[in-house]
Amino acid sequence: MTPSLAAVYDDLVAEASRHESIVAEIRAAFERLGAFSPTDAWFEERSAALWDRVLVDPRIGAALAGGAHASAVQQLGRAQRGLFEVHPHERTVDMICMVRGGAFRLAESDDVARAMWRGGEGGWIDGHVVPSTEGVALLPGFLVHAAEATEPMRALVTEDQPFEALLDSLLLMRHRLASLSRMRAKQVYRR
Repeated sequence: MTPSLAAVYDDLVAEASRHESIVAEIRAAFERLGAFSPTDAWFEERSAALWDRVLVDPRIGAALAGGAHASAVQQLGRAQRGLFEVHPHERTVDMICMVRGGAFRLAESDDVARAMWRGGEGGWIDGHVVPSTEGVALLPGFLVHAAEATEPMRALVTEDQPFEALLDSLLLMRHRLASLSRMRAKQVYRR
């Protein structure tokens, strides 16, 4: 995340958490893939993904609009979720949404972008991109799909199904692959 968003992200989560009824509703929808608790293997990443969804929700945006971080709230209101194919380059990262077709270049100052181009690996991620003062940033609750799942996922994204349903089914496949040590991606990532 770019410095401007990174500096206030935790504050925004704390402010949003005060709106318990909205957060509970978003969490209930998020948990249709299964409830999770601190003892679960994927608790941290699922928590981060949940808070991304909370912060980009228009009801939370309206509730936080007049607060101390109004410009960051406006940026989060323009976030776009996608299933992105990641293409790291020497000092930049390009991301292409494989479902909707949008293309983005992460700002060089983005913490996630710097980690990606240092690592030099591509792959697919499910996450939210958001415009920032430095360019486009990736919110921290993104989920990485195994590189071996790339080809099976290409076949799945061509199927006609609602966007959220597709991403939710891919997330379930991702968790199944991680929990079944003897299974291969081509066995798990399929209809």
